[in-house]
Amino acid sequence: MDTIKNIPKIFLSFLAASFLMWFLINLSKEYKTEIVFDVEYENLPQEKVFREAPTNQIKLLIKGNGFKLFSTNIFSKKVTLSLDKYKRNKWKYYLLTDDQKTELQNQLKSGLELLEVVDDTIHLNLGTYRTKSVPVKFTNAIRFKPGYGLSDVIVKPDSVLISGPEEEINAVSSVATKSVELEDVSEDVKITVDLNLPEEYANIKLSNSNVAAEIFTDKYTEGTFELPINIINIPSDVDLKVYPKKVTVTYKVGLKNYSKITEESFEIVCDYQSSVEKGLAYLVPKFKKKSNLVSSVRITPQKIDFLIQK
Repeated sequence: MDTIKNIPKIFLSFLAASFLMWFLINLSKEYKTEIVFDVEYENLPQEKVFREAPTNQIKLLIKGNGFKLFSTNIFSKKVTLSLDKYKRNKWKYYLLTDDQKTELQNQLKSGLELLEVVDDTIHLNLGTYRTKSVPVKFTNAIRFKPGYGLSDVIVKPDSVLISGPEEEINAVSSVATKSVELEDVSEDVKITVDLNLPEEYANIKLSNSNVAAEIFTDKYTEGTFELPINIINIPSDVDLKVYPKKVTVTYKVGLKNYSKITEESFEIVCDYQSSVEKGLAYLVPKFKKKSNLVSSVRITPQKIDFLIQK
């Protein structure tokens, strides 16, 4: 009985040994196969930059024995292509991979022969590399305690270098900070804030990822001035009389800057031609000049009556 029970075990052992022998014999034979390799790029010319990342894989037709091909397939596969051999056709850039066949062969394991680069052309979306300096713009959503407001903000550095494709660089005139959100502020604040580039400028690099910002807070007070109106765009044959001839400008300003605000800090104009074109029977007073030290500025009244004398 024991002998009969051992027959399946003997058979299975023989079967396994036969399969192993067959497997090893076949692995020792030579084969041709296509293998996909990951690609890294080097030697990008200094004056060039990628607008879009090129393909990160390449397919090679390789000959070698089964052992070599099997190990190549199961382990990490990576080759490097040099970008200093790119070619150009009008506005298109590309690599002919066959030009680097020798370099690719040298990167394969010993015993493997590169027969063909299946992906014979790699298209490159390249742009001209440019660097320029742009100002930093501070953005915020700060809420102050009642009676307090923003006096000034000092950002260091106040400008940064941006580098990337020329078309994208030309489209950027400034770099904004991420919005600073603070609540119940009544004292000066020092913070570090990250810079924020829109997603469409992902190819642009910044010399700084953040800036230091010093936020100066001041207690606010209200001020008023009674100012004359300047009427503009009146035809030479029109004799215009307006009422009232002066308006009241009301504003808020920090105590530190209160003495800096004078009547010369504002200039009010009414555009006669604009009212005519809009069919209005009155003039609208607007600021031609306004100090950047003030906030919550308003003009009273907001409509100026006029009379045309014959």
